[in-house]
Amino acid sequence: MGTRVTRAAEHVSAEEIQQRMQAETSPWRRRHWHIIWLALTAARHAEEIARQAGVAPVTVHRVLARYRRGGVAAIAGARKGGRRHGCLALSEEAAFLAPFAERATRGERVRVEEIQQALHARLGQAVHRVTVERLLGRHGWRWRDTSARAAQEPPGVAEMAVGPQERPPGSPPPTADRSRRPPPAGQPQAPQRYPSDLSDQEWALLEPLLPPAKPGGHPRTTDLREVLNALCYLDRTGCQWRALPKDFPPWSTVWTYFRQWRNDGTWQRLHTALREQVRVKGGREPTPSAAIIDSQSVKTSQKGGGAATTAARRSRGASATSWSIRMA
Repeated sequence: MGTRVTRAAEHVSAEEIQQRMQAETSPWRRRHWHIIWLALTAARHAEEIARQAGVAPVTVHRVLARYRRGGVAAIAGARKGGRRHGCLALSEEAAFLAPFAERATRGERVRVEEIQQALHARLGQAVHRVTVERLLGRHGWRWRDTSARAAQEPPGVAEMAVGPQERPPGSPPPTADRSRRPPPAGQPQAPQRYPSDLSDQEWALLEPLLPPAKPGGHPRTTDLREVLNALCYLDRTGCQWRALPKDFPPWSTVWTYFRQWRNDGTWQRLHTALREQVRVKGGREPTPSAAIIDSQSVKTSQKGGGAATTAARRSRGASATSWSIRMA
């Protein structure tokens, strides 16, 4: 322990500090008043104040420095951290979600992307999807999965409670669709994230051709449309598997489906089925009835290239020497 003592600025008397300490309801703020009171009553080392207040010496220095700069308001006022960093107060969040809750009560599907866009317009800044999901969780919303997993399970199984549910008994909690599948007809559709994403018409053609989930075991939770979108993104951009954007399924999942469909012939069946549909749409038979093989379709050299590529003939002496060497 050094010889330097710690003093507090005399903004108010020690008696007033003691009264504030006794009337304070917040434990951490009461401890801060206690630090200031100890420094006012008698000058002492920061280590001794920390030992009596039950804090670290660095906390003593920070509290006294803040009190010296800002006075009583620096200790009694609102501090940074916690929900004070939130964009909206809890009451404002409830008012913001009220229109979406009414839609969910009427049975309409409320997508997370809609709430995200509305919150972006409300705050005037970009909002991450995780922030919206935490907002919904704080107000007792539940997720409804509309992917392939939800179609295989009975109603109600695909819903998962994520927060406290403070609502009248008997009333179901509002639900939000967190899947990235396009909404049904009649509801606003989220824009495509990438130019390579499948359109609704393309997905309607490909979905019946994909193999169903294997019976038994854990039900499928991966959206196959997102897998195809990821593969189309890979084909369009030529990026590495590990460089797939995070809004796609994990790259290992996409690679596993690609390899599985390659081994079981799914890609070949997709190509055959789509080719037959194109032929039928053009007024032809699903499969060709004849084939023509043209022997001149593959040229061995360009016109006039034979003379240019013909090797020079060796002399008789060189040929005789070469022949004698081979026969030796």
